[in-house]
Amino acid sequence: MRYITVDLYRDFQCSAHACPNTCCARWDVFIDEETHEKMVEKEEELGVPAKDWLFKKDGYTFVKLDQERCPMLDEQNLCRVVLKLGPQYLSQTCKLYPRIFKAYGDTMEIHLNMSCPEVVLRLMEKESVEFDFAEDDEAAAEEPNKELYLFESEVRASMVEVIQDMPGISLNTRLFAAFTILEEAIAMCESDQMDTDGFRMKVNAYVQATVLAAIDGQVTGAVDEEKRYQFLQRILAIAGRYREQDRFFELVQHAAAYFSQGYSDRYLSDLKRFREEVLKTYDGFYTNYWVYRIFSDTLSLPEYEKAKEKFIYIAVEFALFQMIAMVSFAEGRFTQEEYACIISCLSRLTEHNPRFYKDLISEIHKNNLANTAGLLLLTIV
Repeated sequence: MRYITVDLYRDFQCSAHACPNTCCARWDVFIDEETHEKMVEKEEELGVPAKDWLFKKDGYTFVKLDQERCPMLDEQNLCRVVLKLGPQYLSQTCKLYPRIFKAYGDTMEIHLNMSCPEVVLRLMEKESVEFDFAEDDEAAAEEPNKELYLFESEVRASMVEVIQDMPGISLNTRLFAAFTILEEAIAMCESDQMDTDGFRMKVNAYVQATVLAAIDGQVTGAVDEEKRYQFLQRILAIAGRYREQDRFFELVQHAAAYFSQGYSDRYLSDLKRFREEVLKTYDGFYTNYWVYRIFSDTLSLPEYEKAKEKFIYIAVEFALFQMIAMVSFAEGRFTQEEYACIISCLSRLTEHNPRFYKDLISEIHKNNLANTAGLLLLTIV
């Protein structure tokens, strides 16, 4: 078996009680049968009967939340199961989160979910994202779409390369180029011409520094700020329909109220200050964010035909958390920990509320943003 992961995975450790967006609240937690039996056996040591905090539904066992929190979560946000029994008694769900495993035949891709704020904070601290490769003797099923997977791997590697290895070019232009690479790959796939060598030749001809520098000059200042403002106003209104977490919901409401005042010189002034004081500080993180999302979310079998939609959705999410953060900054409340919390809450909202995802995708299509030009409208850098 081959394993591909990011170095972030190797270094990850849960922040436990210090977490600003605990994974032990506000979502359904599945408990495997073995863990259920252990909780019944250890009722006396836990001090809580299993039937008081676990329940069966459709043949599966879940945690019975108490005011949206796991009953095993104490006042210090520490797990009573770990404190009283030890981490070996945790369910598989609790042991594994935020780890994600995706198998493609003889290849296993491993990453960490960005709904965990600790993952976001680690990305903020890294100079760059690096990939780890390993192999073992474990047998694996043959991938029926191996040709497609190998082609996709080449596409992702090319997209990561242009975003990560050309720091002298603005992020707008690097994303523009990465999306153009993706569009070229989709065209080749649809015409059944998944030739990785041919694809690499096309990419090499396009992503030369001189070519991208020329594009950089063309796209600088090409966005209609008022049109972008109007789009951001609409997606903030969508986010305001969903109460994911009280703190996050409050920040979204502040941002929605700010944008409801209309396009003005104040907005342009606040955006300018945000760019100068925050975007420059987190410039390296934005590169890491996009590299990480391309690896973990942009392309995955068997949804290759949705790759463009996923890429644009990530751009919408990126613009959304930037605008919530910008309003927080303008009102004097912005911190790195709050920034990580905003991003993790958005990720969790996407994972556990498909309606939210569908609403944003609908707005993307309504505004005809699923194209390279539309991408420029979304990037707040």
